[in-house]
Order: sequence, then C-alpha cells, then structure tokens
Amino acid sequence: MARPPGRDQTAPMERLVRLIGALTKHRSGAPLGVLLTVVAPEDATDEARRKMLQRDLEHLNALGYDIRNIAEPGADGVYLMRARDNRLQVHLTPEQRGELLRAAIAAGLEGMSAHLGTGEGTDRGAAAAPVPASADLDLVQRGTTRHCLVRFTYKGEPRVVHPARVHSGPSGWYLSGREDGSDVVKEFVVSRMSDIALDQPGSAQVVGEPVRPSLDPLSWEVDPPVDVVLEVPVEHRVLAENLLGPPARAAESGGLLSLTYVVTNRRVFRYRVYELGTRVRVVGPPDVRAEILAELRSFVRAAS
Repeated sequence: MARPPGRDQTAPMERLVRLIGALTKHRSGAPLGVLLTVVAPEDATDEARRKMLQRDLEHLNALGYDIRNIAEPGADGVYLMRARDNRLQVHLTPEQRGELLRAAIAAGLEGMSAHLGTGEGTDRGAAAAPVPASADLDLVQRGTTRHCLVRFTYKGEPRVVHPARVHSGPSGWYLSGREDGSDVVKEFVVSRMSDIALDQPGSAQVVGEPVRPSLDPLSWEVDPPVDVVLEVPVEHRVLAENLLGPPARAAESGGLLSLTYVVTNRRVFRYRVYELGTRVRVVGPPDVRAEILAELRSFVRAAS
C-alpha cells in the first residue's frame, strides 16, 4: 500500500506519546536523563537529544499542557506535568482567547492569562503576544532564576522585590514577586520598570506561586464535596487525567486503576465522564452512580 503524500508523522507522534507517558509516570517530576532517553535513540548526540526534547516540550505546552522545569537553579532539569483541561488552548483561536481574556480581566480575574495562553494580537485588542526579549527582561529573568533581590523604580517609587517568576500576559512580560517587608505577591509589567539592579544571588527569599482562581468549572465548589471512585484501564490514565485532573488517590491492580476524585461540581464531572465513554467505569458512591444512570436514561428517552 502506497504511503500518502507528505511527511510521515508517525514517529514524532509516537515520541510525544512516550514523552507524555514518562511525565505522567513521574508524579513528582521526571529527571532530564529519563526524558532524554525517551525522545531520541541511544546513538544520537547529547546536543541533538536536548534540542529534540526542548522542541517537543515547547510543542506540548503550545497544545495546552502545563510542563515546567522545577529543578533548583544550576541543577539538571526536573520536569513536572500538571494535568489541566487544555481544550481552551486547542479549540479557541487566538482572537477568541483574547476576547475571553478581556472578559476575565473585566471580571477581576487578571491572572487568567496563564490558563488561556497568549496568541498573536489582533486589531480588536486580543491578548498580545510577548514582546521580544530586552536587556531589562534578561536582567529580571536572571534575578528570578538566581534568587536575587530585584531593585527598580515603578510608578515613580523605588521597589525592592523578592522575585517569584517571569511570565507573559496581556501587557507583555510580568515579574511576579513580593515586595520586601510585605506578604502580598504582586505583578509588575517589565516594560514599565526602570533603573533595574540585582543584589547578590541568594539574597532573595523563595516565593511560592500564588494560588489563582481556576477557569476549569470542574474545580468550582457548586456541590458538597464527595469522593467518587472510578475504574480506568492503565492505558487510558493520561486521557482521564487530562479531563478530570490528578486524582486524590490512585491504586493499580491487574491493569486497572482505581482513581478517587473529590467532586464539588457533579454536573461538570458527569459530562467529563461521558466524554471518556466506555474507557471509565464509575464504582461509587451509589448516589452518584444513580444520578449518572438517571441522566443517561433521560438522554435515551429524549432521543427516541
């Protein structure tokens, strides 16, 4: 049988699947060496492997996955994949994401840009793409990775900040950090910072990322929390967690996974389970199973 025209994408797709599997297996972060063996054959050079891994990770993040290097500065990479619903990234155009981002900002949810990604700007004011790197951005990034106190002028006032991270948003690049003497994590637009200077490496305190409101309705507290147990074949774990997030508890037996989720929005949870179809079985509790069966029967009646 003749091959269809165009480049055969089977090998790159298989490589991405192996990469996702390795990231999923290492719940606390996959070491760099493990991922390098996944993405390239043993006879490939170390430089070629690293370039291939970086390209694949960037591709997965562009598809809506959340993969981050959580290693300490100067150490070999440790990559953690955080399960989340990436359908906003996949199904919405950059213009549509921009419109949704503006609505989130109007509602007071300025931090939602991390969930929507950043697309190319449009003439209607969609979320702007990050501006090209500048000397100031490089300096701020270096201070963040080396845990330096960052000193700068912002809105006419001198600031001293313990940096947390540098990220993109609707106004370009931002520095998130805590001002010295304060417990509040703030965001500063890098292009509006001036007279930037760094203290010695290690002079800043480590600042955890602030917890941000989630766009995923599955996490909303609509109903009283209830533990729901699902049974999923091992090969479908990545798909289940992409839709439902990481479980509170997991156990494996005979090729099947028992996943326990704390559900606070039953309606959305049921719809996610329907998307999984026969790949998943709801084990309990009985009242949740009864809700699902009753709703499915109503669908059948409506269609008949």
